Formats: sequence, C-alpha cells, structure tokens
Amino acid sequence: MKTIKIAYLGAGEISDRFILMAQKLKDVQNVAIYSRHIENAKKKAEKYNIPFHYDDYKEMLEEIKPDAVVITTPHSLHAKHAIDCMKAGCHVLVEKPVATNFKDAKKMYETSIKYKKILNGLPFDLYPQFTAALKYIKEKYIGKITSAHSELSFPGPPRLNWYYDKKIAHGGAMLDVGCYALSRLISIMGPVKKVSAFSNMLIPKRLLPGGKKVKPSVDDNNVLILEFAGGVFATVKASWQHPFLENRTIIYGRHGAIYINFDNLDEYPLIVHTKKKIPGKKIKWRNLPNCYLPKLPSFNPEDDIMGKFISAIRNGKQPVYDAGQSLHIVEVMHKAYISAKTGKIQKITTPFRIWWNKEKEIQNFKEKYL
Repeated sequence: MKTIKIAYLGAGEISDRFILMAQKLKDVQNVAIYSRHIENAKKKAEKYNIPFHYDDYKEMLEEIKPDAVVITTPHSLHAKHAIDCMKAGCHVLVEKPVATNFKDAKKMYETSIKYKKILNGLPFDLYPQFTAALKYIKEKYIGKITSAHSELSFPGPPRLNWYYDKKIAHGGAMLDVGCYALSRLISIMGPVKKVSAFSNMLIPKRLLPGGKKVKPSVDDNNVLILEFAGGVFATVKASWQHPFLENRTIIYGRHGAIYINFDNLDEYPLIVHTKKKIPGKKIKWRNLPNCYLPKLPSFNPEDDIMGKFISAIRNGKQPVYDAGQSLHIVEVMHKAYISAKTGKIQKITTPFRIWWNKEKEIQNFKEKYL
C-alpha cells in the first residue's frame, strides 16, 4: 500500500490533534509543517519527529510534494491556502470554518472540481452517537420530522489571540462554533431553504481566564431560524458566553425525538424517545416514557477525521463531508450575517448530496393525517 505523505499548514495547538490522528494510521507519514514563524514550525516538528519545517508554504509544497495538506491556519487564510494547495496537486483537509464568506468558499469548491482534488472541510460529525442516531431518524420510530434544534455554545476562546480580531477572523461565534451546529442539522435535514438570523456582540469588554482583558470586534451571540423542506423550522444557537459547554442536536418527530449530545456533561450521549421497542437499555429520562439508550458502534482511528480523509484519498472517492456540503454551510452562515444586518430573510441557493439513507417522505406532511 502506498504511503500517503501529509504536510501541515499551521503549527498552533489545533494542529496537534491531526498530527496525532495521522500517527495512528498505517502507511501515513507526517512529512512537513509550516508556520509563518519558523521557530513555531521547528518546535512542532521536533515534538512529533516531523522531518521538515518551513516558514514558506509554497516552498514546502514544491520541495516536499505531499499527497495531502491539513490546514489549521487562521480562518481568513483558509481559502487562499486551500486553493494554493489544490493547485499544487494536494488533497486538502481544512479546519472549520472552511471559509469566512460565500465568495471564497465558492472559489474553493470550483478549484476542487477543476483540479479533481478532495476538499474535505470540517466540522466532522461522524462520531458514534451521531451515526447511531441516523438509524432511528425514521418515521417508524419518531414519525415525521416536525422541528429541530442544534447548539454549540461555550464561555469563549480562552486565549487572547486573533479569534477576537475581526480583521483576522472575519467573524466570531457564528463562524467558530455555529458551523458545528449547522453541520449536524443539515446532514440530517438536508439543504436549508431560507435563513433569518440575529447576531450581535453581547460582551464588549471581556475578561479572559488568568485576568487578561480584551475588547472584541466580532460577534459572540447568534440565533438562526432555518426553513427546511416541507416547511420544517429549526433553530441554531452559537454563543461565547455560556458558563459551560452546551453542544447538542435535537430532532423532534410527530411521535418521538432524538437527543444527540456531544458535550460530555450529559449522562447519555444518545437518547431515543420512541413508542417502538429498540435494541438498547430502557432508561428513565425527563419523566418521559419510552426512552432508550442505544448501543453505540465502535470508534477506531480509521473512523476518525484523518482516517476518513485518508480513506477518501486512497479510494479516489469524495468523503461524506464533501466540498458541496461545506459550501452550503458557509452560504448559510454568510447569509445569516446579512439577515442579521438587514432584518430580511435570505434564500439559500446551494445544493448538496444527502449522504445517508434518509427517508424521502419524512418531511412530507401532505399525504396523510398525522
């Protein structure tokens, strides 16, 4: 089996997770890392025994010729870096958000098509509780989907860095954490038809851990209302002022519901409320009858973000979270900002493929009495 050579653009803390994931995979080699500060690249290379380090990523691409690049640079640089890497012949995995505006995301999408390269954008949702939930988002278990809610909120980035600077980040909580909540929703519900949103800065004078002070120039408080097929509404919340992490997605059906928890605070990562008996432990929860804790599938390095990315490269097949889905997420966020500024509902235009076995009629309310 051919060894896949991986290079990294960005030597900050977030790069560690991808380097470590790659180390667990067979026939994958971390070959080089770039940072605009050469000492940071050198330090990370030494820490993980990466052979080469650079402060010029174009030189790195030309000399190393990696098969793929992982991009963890600041948000506003994702588009330029991803496009340059694809033009240089590399498949690309991009940290979230894929881009900070619709125009850049569209250029990235078009580049991936033109150069026939995989553009795998984060967020990544295929964790055991999410994949298990898809088995029960069926009319048989919960009836027609009637509404949904998705949220990722937390106290805010703990470090005094570019996250709070609009000139570099281009946006705040919407781009940083709203993309997660949106990703889970649209994977389940399909393409968004319309968005209406509220977005502002709730805390203009922010006290960070350790006593550091910052005056942000980005949003920290967002609520989106989305319309999906069949007229189904869903809400999204993305904020930087919760006292703790709130990270969940709820799908409400006419006769049941699915609760998917990602925050590690809840006792149960997945709860299925259904009148149908399903495999798993029956539990008492919120005084609701008929609640179950399904058995979750195993999760190995091959199932994680890098594992899926490498598999897509080897098979020459676009991953679940392809460039089309990434483009859709960025369009929704971009137009949510426009809606918040103008007070007007915005139409969403981009399609994407629904990659799981979703029932075609689960959001159709016209055929029978419910």
